[in-house]
Amino acid sequence: MRASRPRLLLILTEWPPAIGGMQTHAHHLAAHFARRCADVEVLTYRVTDPAAAAAARAYDAHCPHPVRRVLSRLGYWHNQELLLQRIRALRPDAVYASTVYYGLLSSRAGVPVVCRSVGNDVLRPWLGYPYPWFSRAVGSAPMQRALSWWLEHGQHPEWVDHLLRDGRERLMRRAAAAHHGILANSDYTAALLRGIGVAHERIEVVAGGVAARDFAPPPGARTGARAALGLPDAAPVVLTVCRLVEKKGVDVLLQAVARLRAAHPALRLLVVGDGRRRTAYEACAARLGLADAVRFEGRVAHDAVKRYYWASDVFALASLESRHAGGAVRDVETMGRVLCEANAAGVPVVATRSGGMPSVLRDGDNGLLVAPGDARALAGALAALLGSPDRAAQLARGGLRRAREEFDWSAVMARHEAALERALARPAGEHG
Repeated sequence: MRASRPRLLLILTEWPPAIGGMQTHAHHLAAHFARRCADVEVLTYRVTDPAAAAAARAYDAHCPHPVRRVLSRLGYWHNQELLLQRIRALRPDAVYASTVYYGLLSSRAGVPVVCRSVGNDVLRPWLGYPYPWFSRAVGSAPMQRALSWWLEHGQHPEWVDHLLRDGRERLMRRAAAAHHGILANSDYTAALLRGIGVAHERIEVVAGGVAARDFAPPPGARTGARAALGLPDAAPVVLTVCRLVEKKGVDVLLQAVARLRAAHPALRLLVVGDGRRRTAYEACAARLGLADAVRFEGRVAHDAVKRYYWASDVFALASLESRHAGGAVRDVETMGRVLCEANAAGVPVVATRSGGMPSVLRDGDNGLLVAPGDARALAGALAALLGSPDRAAQLARGGLRRAREEFDWSAVMARHEAALERALARPAGEHG
């Protein structure tokens, strides 16, 4: 960036120590900019649960930059006022946001605003209460505490979304179109952004985000990981890592594994992750006669997940498009960070041609792609890799190469730096 360090305000609404793809990206982004090229301050959501708040304070205390947990999950326009106050006090050279929702700050504060979009901010715009009247009251800490369980666990009833959907949609479109630049996590997300009116030249596709060196398997990793996980050394092992929700297609993967049992009676499927569909998927495995073949591992700490990759012969992600809120709201895999992790871990990958996953996997290069919802096709691709070690090794090498060159945090953050540099270079009169 510039010879002198610019000041950056980072609006990273999902922030550790909570676990998830957005939190991981936020952590790496803030640390990278603070270390390399900018004076950084992070603004994020409040935490209302006392135990979670204590963990949040402990995490923030070790960050090399200020973290202010002041934003509300409910009051969008109240957040705008809080952000404007902070911009006036901090006088940042640019603002970066983790969703498309804050583009209006560009004209209101006269600073360039760049954001990242993972697509779900367009598909399901969670803007809380999107109207200016009563926004301060709705966005207050007491109101958030009163509704914290609904808000922080996604358990609000669907009629709430129905009631506010039109206002959220209109506001999301206005905010997205106002950005100086948007870093989309896939071609799929880029198409969504163009569909709501964002100019093509303001969108750049940047897929990935993985610590490739950390996931790369050391010598003997497979044997050691299998021993640690209690897996037979000779058994074929298929792995999936995902939340146990409808869009992940775990039921389709279970059906595919059932088709493989005749040819691979010792086959094991490891399911890492948890979610509201876990009980249903366990019942599905039992109905398919897979109770002895499938292990539901539950939630695993991110630092420990790599040993599951190293222990596996094939990684599978069977995602498909699902709908909720009466069928009006789409839920799609807009990229699939676990595909980047599997590539970095040297595991051959099979995934579905759904959402943004083709932006990560090139069919026949660093993985195989099959039609979503097709258990027969998924089983065929898995069988092809389990039956051909040379083909599996070829895909694994392709994955390792792309993980190092394209998906590693160093490559992803270089693209972010360039996007912010372009925004900072624009004449002041063009901000807004």
